[in-house]
Amino acid sequence: MRPASSNAAAMPVAIMLVVTVVVAACQPVSLAPLPSLAGLLESPSSSLSSGGPAASGASSSPSASASTAPGAREALAVLDGLRSFADDPAQTYRVSFTGDSRHTTAILKVKGTLDVSGDDAAIGATFRVPGNGGGRTDYRLVNGTDWMRFDKGAWRGLKAPPPDVVLDPFAGVHDGSRVQYLGPVDGEDGHFQVQLGAMYLHPALIPARNLTRETVTATKLLLVTDAAGTPIRGTWTMRGTGRVSGQLQAIAIELDLRFSKIGEPLTIKKP
Repeated sequence: MRPASSNAAAMPVAIMLVVTVVVAACQPVSLAPLPSLAGLLESPSSSLSSGGPAASGASSSPSASASTAPGAREALAVLDGLRSFADDPAQTYRVSFTGDSRHTTAILKVKGTLDVSGDDAAIGATFRVPGNGGGRTDYRLVNGTDWMRFDKGAWRGLKAPPPDVVLDPFAGVHDGSRVQYLGPVDGEDGHFQVQLGAMYLHPALIPARNLTRETVTATKLLLVTDAAGTPIRGTWTMRGTGRVSGQLQAIAIELDLRFSKIGEPLTIKKP
């Protein structure tokens, strides 16, 4: 899906820089792990995806031998099924999500839905600051063109400078480099877990008018599927940066995802 530019938004959020971030010219920003993400950063095999190869595990390649390890045939079925689901040009589904958008001095509560119909998509999300109000963002992607609005303001088209991508729920499947089969889910017969890179809610969609130049440095999706690779639920984590009133700071978004309406008619129209 398409990348988007940073835009001024509607909801005032006072987020101050209280950690030191060193930026070398034309180099990635180096961020210390946030407390809520520490458990995800303990080892290379569990770290957030940053565009490199997946950690060792069952390969997503169809050429992998089904006899190389116990459960390999099962793993290939899950991965092949997930790839077919993600690449189906007629696929439809809804993802309901709740979670947090974490900043240096504030945590925004997030709730919303993502509807996907083939290559078209629509996001509606609310961001709430406890005790300080909130705001809403709507996003549409139709026929390769995307639009966004904050609260009930006017829709406007988005320009798309690379490489920041607004939405790609199965990025790791599409680029083939960030997919790892993690095995059956304990205590859940017929459910399996896959780890991959993905983009569900780019920080450019946060409705804070003093937040600009949003970028994504890493994403991670822990996805639960059935034996056919059909998504059931997941946990998505994003790490990135943005400038709050001109100051560079870390941003982390963590969402719990629930899939529904798979294969049902979903109409997504341009604004």
